Parts: sequence; C-alpha cells; structure tokens
Amino acid sequence: MTDSASGSQHLDFLYVEGERLGWVFRDRNRFRHRYREPYPTIEPVRDEVFFDAATAGVDKWRRLRRWVGIGVGVTVVLLCLGIVGKGPSNLIVILATGLAVMVGGGWLSWSNSRSAEEGPQREREKQLRRYEAECAWWEQRREYFDARERERVSGYLEWGAALLPPTTRRVDIVGGSVWGWEAVLTVMGASMLRTHGAMTVVDFSGEAACHELVWLAREVDVDVTAVRLPDQVGETTLFSDLDGRGLVDSLVEAMHGDAPAGRRADRAQDDRILSAVCRALGEDVTIHRIAAAVSVLLDEPGSFPELSEAEREHISGSLFSDEFRRQAHPNLQRIESHLYPLRELFAATDQGQDRHDLGMPGLTCLVYENAAHNAREELVKELVFQGLVQRLSSPRSFVGPLVVAGADDLSHRHIERLTDLCTRRGVRLVLMFRHLRDSAVRAVGADVVAFMRLSNHEEAARAADFIGRQHTFVLSQLTRTLGGSQTHSEGNSLGFSDQTSGAWPRHVSVGRSWTHTRSVADSANWNDSQSEQRVYEYVVEPRTLQDLPDYALIEVTQGTGSLSVRSVECNPDIVSLPRVTTGPLPDLPFPHPSQAAAQPSGEQSGPQLNLPGQPGPAGRPRPGYDDEFEWAEEHRPEDWR
Repeated sequence: MTDSASGSQHLDFLYVEGERLGWVFRDRNRFRHRYREPYPTIEPVRDEVFFDAATAGVDKWRRLRRWVGIGVGVTVVLLCLGIVGKGPSNLIVILATGLAVMVGGGWLSWSNSRSAEEGPQREREKQLRRYEAECAWWEQRREYFDARERERVSGYLEWGAALLPPTTRRVDIVGGSVWGWEAVLTVMGASMLRTHGAMTVVDFSGEAACHELVWLAREVDVDVTAVRLPDQVGETTLFSDLDGRGLVDSLVEAMHGDAPAGRRADRAQDDRILSAVCRALGEDVTIHRIAAAVSVLLDEPGSFPELSEAEREHISGSLFSDEFRRQAHPNLQRIESHLYPLRELFAATDQGQDRHDLGMPGLTCLVYENAAHNAREELVKELVFQGLVQRLSSPRSFVGPLVVAGADDLSHRHIERLTDLCTRRGVRLVLMFRHLRDSAVRAVGADVVAFMRLSNHEEAARAADFIGRQHTFVLSQLTRTLGGSQTHSEGNSLGFSDQTSGAWPRHVSVGRSWTHTRSVADSANWNDSQSEQRVYEYVVEPRTLQDLPDYALIEVTQGTGSLSVRSVECNPDIVSLPRVTTGPLPDLPFPHPSQAAAQPSGEQSGPQLNLPGQPGPAGRPRPGYDDEFEWAEEHRPEDWR
C-alpha cells in the first residue's frame, strides 16, 4: 500500500499498479466515539424549602399579632409591679419597655418570615450556579475527550482505491460528460498501464477524451502511439494484415452495421460480390483496390491506377455475367457508394511506411477527432470496429486491456462479438456509452457497470431499473393518543351537643365538632405508536443518477447472488489530498451507533441547556417547581398547616 504524503509525486501516485475506477471516500470521523458521560441536570428545589416558605407566608401576620400581645402583656406586668412597688414606677420607662419588646419581636418575626419566603429563590439560584459550574466542567471534559478522539483518528485514511474485482472481464461506463470521461480515462488508464504495461484506447467520442491520459503516459516515459481517425487510419495494421476473407467480412459488417436482421439477403449478396472481387485481385487485396474494382464493375469513368490492365479487363468482362450485373446493379451501387470515400483514406497502405499495430506494449490511441455524424464517418467507425474484431480473431498476441469510448453508434451484435473475443483472449474490455439507449440498453450488464450522470429522466429510470430494487421497511403511520381525567370531591360535616346537669350549681357543657374533607384525583395518559410497511423500491433513485457530479460515478458489481453498489470519485486531483491510498481502505470496525460521535447527517448533536422552568430533553428529569405558588397549588393549606 502506498500513501500520499506531502502532495508531491502526483503523477507517480496515479501511475501505480492496481486497476481502479477511482477512489471511495470514508469519513474518518465515523470512527470517533461519543463522550458517554451524561449531561448534568439541575436539581429541583426541595419540598422542605417550599413548605417553609408557604408556612412563613401564612403565619407571619399571626406571629406579628402574637408579639403585639406579648408587648402589651409585658407593659401590663410592669405596671402592676410598679403599683405594688416591686418594679419601675416611671410610666415612660414601662411604655418604652413594652414598645421595645413589641417592635423587636415583630421585626425579628418579620425577618424570619421573609427569609423563609425567599428560601426557594435562594435555593434555585444556588442550584443554577452549581448546574452552570457542572456544565462548564462537563464541557471541558468533553472537549478534552473529543480532542483525543480527533487525534486518534487523524491518521486514518479517508480515500481508498475503488479496485476492480480480479475476475472482471468487462467494464461498462454509461453516461457522464466530456470532463468526466477525461477523468475516468486518466485514473483508470494510468493504473491499467502500470499493471499490464500496455493499453489500447479507441476514442470514438469526437472530443479527444484521452488526451490527458496521453500526456500522463508521456510524462512517465511510456511509449505512446497516437493515430488520428479517420485521416491516419491507413497507418495502422487493422486492415493491412487482413486477407481477402477478413476484408470482405469487415466491409460487409460495416456497411450493414445498423441494418435489421431481416436484411440478411442483402448482406449475402454483398458478400458474394466482394468475395468474387477479392479473388480477382489475387494476393494484393486492399480496400482501395476493392473500391476501384467495384467502380470498374459499374463502368465508372476513370483510369484506376490501383488496378492493372489485365485486372480491369477481367473484372469488367468475365468476372460476372451481364445478367448478374444487371440484377445486382443496386447492390453494386450501394457498395461503390460506401467504398468511394475510403479510397483516399487508405492511399497510404501501398506506400510501404511503418504501420502501428494494436495490442502492443505501451499506450496506443486511435482518436476520432471529428464529431460530425454522417454516412462517411459512421462507416469509418464501423470499419475500425470490425478491424478490432479481426485483430482479436487473429492468432497474434494482444497485450493489455482494450477501451472503446463512444460505443453508442455500434451494433449490439458486434459488441457481443467483441466481448466474446476479449473473454476468450483474456483481454479486459472497457466500453463507454454516452447515453443509455438503443444498443447500449441491450449491451450493458455483462459484468461491472459504472453509471455517471444521466441527465435524461428516461435514461436515469432505465439505469435505476438495471441496478434493481430491494425490500425495505419504511414508516407508514404515526398514531398518538392523549387522554386525561380529573376528579374533585369535597365533604363537610358539622355536629353540636348540649348537656345540662345538676340543680345548683348548674353544669352546662356544649360541644361542637366539624370535619372538612377534600380529595383531588388527576390522571393523564398518552400513547405514541408507529407502524412500518415493507416496500419494494429502488436501490438508487433516478433523481440521484440525474444529479451526480461530473467526477462521480456509481459502480454496480453483480456477484453470485449479491449486488454491490458503491459511490466512486474519479477526479485525478484527489491524489493531491491528504489521507489517500492507492490500495483499498483497511477494514476497521465502526463503533456502535449509540457510541458513535458522527450522526448520519455528519453533524454532531450537542447537549441542550436544561433551564429551570423549561421542559428538558427526553431522558432528562424536568426541574422541580418554579416557585412556591406552583407548589402551593398542588399542596393545599389543609395539607401543610
């Protein structure tokens, strides 16, 4: 495993072994543990304090009256003692003494009552100060714990290579933009070049999506062969090494690439004509000589220097009978129309210059630089593709994987043929489709499929259907039931008794009794319930495929009875980030969800301040009564007087 360090050697970091589509991101914060010490809770004011406050509020006037009575009593006692001569005789002193007792005792009683009434407030402020201090200390401990957790996971890797399975035979890349294709070709191509030492890219996109890969290969001293299509198609060995039979098959399949299966008779007729022409040309069979021979069959004017005089006389006179030529004239016209623009393209075939072979060590790129869609360009694409098929059919070795970018216009039948040949030869095949329609719908799914952004809603729906559905349980119904009842009852009973006895002295006894009862019952009940429903829904929603970024793709790997779906980033600039590895991410155990610091949304849920008088979060006790009035409402005077 190779890890990125300071951001240097980025090219070397891309050019490493291990075939990969990009990188998979795994947030290191998911391995952090949550601080498990519960958040402090504020202690409620004790009932004893409320009881003392309520008692003091009710009895303070009674106590004041008691001290007034005591002061009056002291004054009377002193007056009596002064009269008998055993106490002070000065009236002013006596009155001052009584008044002092009255005022002093009243003030003391009033102060004690006020102190008892303010007891809940003092207790509440004391508990709040203690609560704030505990919260501050708790926050410090949590910050220290989180700092240690951040330091522990700071060395964890976050970007790991999305390696292709070793048994992968074909990779289909569907959708995306030009920038996305450039990125995935650069990342995937560099790793394939390093792993196999060779790679062949056929770029039909018309946007030269492989130019970054070509630049990277040259920077790391890899032999690069770049051929521009269609102008330099004659500089390859795709058709120069083919015999007459191979050329005929390639031309017939290229001309009928998009024809329905019912046109088999026309294909057979064209094969008959071209086979006879190739036999007439002998050993020197090339595409531009075949085109000249077909023009001679149609009696087209011209010298046709590609053919000798004897060949022209044989082809025009004795190759076919006049009746056959008359009936096959529409076929000859169609063949000549297809082959006429190819004569100049393959003019370099007879010049004896060096030609580039495919499937050789190094990077070989056939780049189609013209994005125009016309009959000539489509024929050249089909012909080059048939040349690939013939090259893989030959006994010569083919080294490294084969990448075909822009395979949308190719026939499904030809794609399947190329897939079979690559599988038989052990060649990794990568097909890139811009859209999921026509032949791409029937072609994708042979092995690993990577979906990039599909802006069209129909294509996104097809991709979602391909990925498949799964059974999940979703919340379908919420039910909340609330109920309550209150019962109040009061009872009063009053009784009198009167009894008289004796003549004199007469004894009279009077008795009175009363009873007051009061009962209050208050009940509340609630019930929360939820029900789940089993549904069969998309693994990946179409909207997700429509909103993918340019450098993101969804890789789908179909294994034995299982489906693997993962999100991959193919931006080459990822190698400049820290915590990147060219191998897969190590398998580390995640903490239990109840102990994980990172929430599913990626944010941390901090504790809420539990203020007095406000309902606290679930699982935390609610503070006690806010003041003595609330306490007194639930504790009637009959309960505490």
